Amino acid sequence: MTEFHLSQIRLEGRITMEQLKIEKMRQFYDLFPYPNRPIFVSPKLDAQLTAHGGFLMMLSKGRTILAEKIWFLSSKYKHSNIKISKEEFLPVYNEMIEIFPNTKRILLVGCGTDEPLLFRKLHPENEIIAMDLSRKAIQKAKKKLAFHTILNVFWNQKTFKKIEFLLGNAEMILKEKAIGKFDYIQCFGVLHHQPDPTGILLAISQKLNENGVLRLMIYSFHGRKLERRIQNRYSGTWDSFLQKKGFKFHIVIKYFQLRVWQFFNFIGFFRSTFERFRYLGPGSASVADALMHPSDPGFSLSYFQEQAQQFGLELVYCEGKLENEGYVNGFENPFLVWNKIIEADKKQELLTNPILIFRKANKVEQQI
Repeated sequence: MTEFHLSQIRLEGRITMEQLKIEKMRQFYDLFPYPNRPIFVSPKLDAQLTAHGGFLMMLSKGRTILAEKIWFLSSKYKHSNIKISKEEFLPVYNEMIEIFPNTKRILLVGCGTDEPLLFRKLHPENEIIAMDLSRKAIQKAKKKLAFHTILNVFWNQKTFKKIEFLLGNAEMILKEKAIGKFDYIQCFGVLHHQPDPTGILLAISQKLNENGVLRLMIYSFHGRKLERRIQNRYSGTWDSFLQKKGFKFHIVIKYFQLRVWQFFNFIGFFRSTFERFRYLGPGSASVADALMHPSDPGFSLSYFQEQAQQFGLELVYCEGKLENEGYVNGFENPFLVWNKIIEADKKQELLTNPILIFRKANKVEQQI
């Protein structure tokens, strides 16, 4: 494991603004590992089929009809709780395994507490490397994997194949510690927090094999303006983290105050904010992530797509939920749908954070 921490900066005798921002994020996620669901909660694979490498590879190869069927089956369970039958699931799953075999390598950038278990269940035999800035998040991810491995033994199921974990700053790990190239990189809810998102996106593009796929989730820009204004109220407290004394106590107190407020808000006590913050639930780590994060400056949605294109990444799919249309998917024309998502965000009518899927163009395509 590789770790970036404040003592290392002090030994070097200099502190840059970028290092300070990274250190704030590390302390934030050590205090509030995300998403930090209970250890016994296991991801429902029926609802997560679109995270499988096979779904992404189908999109990258233009097999949109089958990809659309997978999305429909998964969303049917996710939004209507209609379980996928074996007759529906097995043919689709076999197709995904065929197009994304267990020889493919997977990298999770900013894995958090839950992604490693999800991706191991989706890809039982593939090599998976998971990286995160937070030691606490990785510890919780390991405990969750161990717990569900024990459950597998109890139920006479196959034990999980080992996942390699890397601890530290994403850009440094991508350049120095994540050896080799990958066929699938997942980067969900990470780039928009980084002091240098362009540098990380470039490093990700360089780590992808030709025709490899990137699954990216980024925050809406206009839709999170209120969250960012609330976060600014805590910026002074986060700026005091260098002083150490009393810092964690003050942060935790403010967090519990927010959790109490969100609990009463969630049960309808505050009518003016009930609908706006209902998505945070009755109170959990998501409250801190949305309302207390020390590094959420906000980037326009078009910024990331334009940067990705410059780095040889081709947009093959995107999705988002719009206020007036519901879910829109870029199976046939991802750029048309992406422009629609951008316009909806400007009008604050984008109800979910958008998901984008890119394919790494081969050398011949990049030269055209």
